[in-house]
Amino acid sequence: MLLKKIVLRNDDQFATAILNWAGEQNIDVETFDGKASLFDIVDSLVILQEDHNVSREIKDLRDAIERIHKPTHQIDVNATMSASVASLRFWLENNKPKSVLIVGEEKMVPSHRFTEYLEKLAKVL
Repeated sequence: MLLKKIVLRNDDQFATAILNWAGEQNIDVETFDGKASLFDIVDSLVILQEDHNVSREIKDLRDAIERIHKPTHQIDVNATMSASVASLRFWLENNKPKSVLIVGEEKMVPSHRFTEYLEKLAKVL
């Protein structure tokens, strides 16, 4: 399994969707509770987005993770599906992260493309 542990930081629809998906894939999930530094818990960041729309908060988080030299990766679920899935798989193979913080916008959850992306990703992990 390329994805060993997912860390989620918000209790919102996006986090719930990832939590449910990860449970179906038997991937460990940890919800960040603020007791330790987020930067000590995660060793990488994956941003799921639609049409390159990312909030200032997520951009700031990405910048902070990159400043401490931890790998980050952005996936646009509206891009070519096979390329988006292959891109994350390749990134996971090359970086071998143990604990991945996955973030995204809550408004993406109802999107058919988001659901389709998770389904296709499950097949290649």
